[in-house]
Amino acid sequence: MEFLAPASEHSVLILHGIGTAARALEPGEARFWLSRDRFCALLDRIVAMGPAAPQITFDDGNASDIEIALPELTARGLSAAFFLLSDRLDRPGSLGSGDVTALAEAGQVIGLHGHVHRDWRHLDSETRRQEFRDARSRLADLSGRPITLAAAPFGLYDRRVTTLLAAEGIEALYTSDWGRASGRRFLRPRNCIDATMDDAALSAALEGRVPLYRRPRRLLGLARKRLLPRGQAA
Repeated sequence: MEFLAPASEHSVLILHGIGTAARALEPGEARFWLSRDRFCALLDRIVAMGPAAPQITFDDGNASDIEIALPELTARGLSAAFFLLSDRLDRPGSLGSGDVTALAEAGQVIGLHGHVHRDWRHLDSETRRQEFRDARSRLADLSGRPITLAAAPFGLYDRRVTTLLAAEGIEALYTSDWGRASGRRFLRPRNCIDATMDDAALSAALEGRVPLYRRPRRLLGLARKRLLPRGQAA
């Protein structure tokens, strides 16, 4: 299913959990969880932006994707891409297998976030099979659709990762590099929403503008990820 049309360019947001987590969070993860009220206010702001509105994505497959996000998206006529981890399915606090089917049947896009939440730059042949093939196959079976989009865990990737994913038939890799994403490009930057953002930072994310303080670090990061020889972007 098409998520970002080839001729379009938009900001793409990354969201994670909503409300109270029902699983143990990874170190530093808590700030990426939004209250339900703040999430709903964000969706209302997106609706008000009309054609300039950003695309919405969710990472990690938290239970709040089905319990909170889907009803609120549906109420506003919005859709999103959900990048899921196959190993977390059916675990407490995460989506169940049937939830993946329900999201797809509701018109949402299902994408690959891997098997477990690990850095894709350091995969051997066995973990690469788990992350790229087994996880993708399971998500395709549950959603009833081919999985053609992926999102890099932790936003980490290098030239080797992009080459391997493209060889597996992935059509686009969503990152956390900030900026605006083009439907014509394989690498598509996203803008991460967190609970500490002030209004100026949130506005920049919604519009896909890279704040001044982020620009030097972003440029350095992009150079390391895309230009250095494979395996040297860590």
